[in-house]
Amino acid sequence: MTLVYAVNHNNLSSDLDANQNQMLQAMANIDADAYKLLVYKYTSDGPGLYEVRNSNGKPEFTLLKQYDESLLSVTKERISEVIDDALDYYPEVESNLFFWGHGLGWVNPYKYLNNSKGRQAISNSNLPSDEYALSATVPELYGYGGEYVYEDGVRVGTDYLDIDQLAEAIPDNKFDMIWFDCCYMSGIEVAYQLRNKCETFVAYPTEIMAEGLPYDKVLPKIIGKSNDKIGAARALYEYYVGKSTPEAVSVAVMDMSRIEEVASVAHDIFMSGEERPQESGLQNYSRLRLTPYYDFGQYLREYVCVNTDENSNDNFGVFKERLNRALDGFVVFSAASDKDFNYRPINKEHFSGLSIHNFKNQASDRDDYYRKLDWYSRVWSQTE
Repeated sequence: MTLVYAVNHNNLSSDLDANQNQMLQAMANIDADAYKLLVYKYTSDGPGLYEVRNSNGKPEFTLLKQYDESLLSVTKERISEVIDDALDYYPEVESNLFFWGHGLGWVNPYKYLNNSKGRQAISNSNLPSDEYALSATVPELYGYGGEYVYEDGVRVGTDYLDIDQLAEAIPDNKFDMIWFDCCYMSGIEVAYQLRNKCETFVAYPTEIMAEGLPYDKVLPKIIGKSNDKIGAARALYEYYVGKSTPEAVSVAVMDMSRIEEVASVAHDIFMSGEERPQESGLQNYSRLRLTPYYDFGQYLREYVCVNTDENSNDNFGVFKERLNRALDGFVVFSAASDKDFNYRPINKEHFSGLSIHNFKNQASDRDDYYRKLDWYSRVWSQTE
């Protein structure tokens, strides 16, 4: 069973329409009685859970359950409810989970939620101006969703869900794969928060074009007998770079059984000293000026360099060897276009498929939230 949880009550609604047509194309050649595809989405009738079924030899979406609108799709309670319903419909079968919508990694970089002027700005555009960019003291730190919020029929804002809250909504060890068809979700903070939720984690360290996955090319590699996750990720990459005018894309496939090896070496590297790498030399995957996401592998190697002596400290080589080995085991496939969404070259030597925040341990609401994440507890603690 594959569940696509779509937050489409936003500016991406037409893109979901296109993706659903691709899903139906994919299911036309798949036995819908043996392999189930479920989609949670918002329609004019409100939110509902739908299943692809064959009708006279043609796949179509059939409503399984209608939900009331008392809960937004970006609440922990609604996500948990839908996942539980899907697993109840098809218990004890191998299951995959796709999250569809907007993604912002571990942090929401806009300060509009408790500001009427900011709410109006976000209502009028997808991305607010730099005037509303995150300051060092903003407490609203949401990472997934991007759902429109209405009051008395008037749109007043856009809401996201904290990554720690999202993790609480997903039951442990129920999904073979979780795939975020959203921007910026291939961050170590996100992956580590979800480490007990799936065996394979797939996400993008950069943005993804609004059309997202080509589901007609990707689903046949996941739904059915092939179960080729790397092939599915490669199909995404080839779709975008293979266009007559190639478009920016990135993707990584991670083996979650190996994530603790990455955390262990990261902890030891961070405990080697307190000096941070110079940000100017780091590969940044974010277009959000005040929320950079740096390449994980490059960041940790640079952290080793600034906190150990290459000529006299044996730890220098040991750390780098351990890091390379851990990353090779964890990130089983990664690919990126030659240029990112800012048309800057992506240095493949420094592309690990995974991003990280440059945590500076400051007295700020942002860092206070970061200290709530499991990644912080695991790697910045003095003891393992």
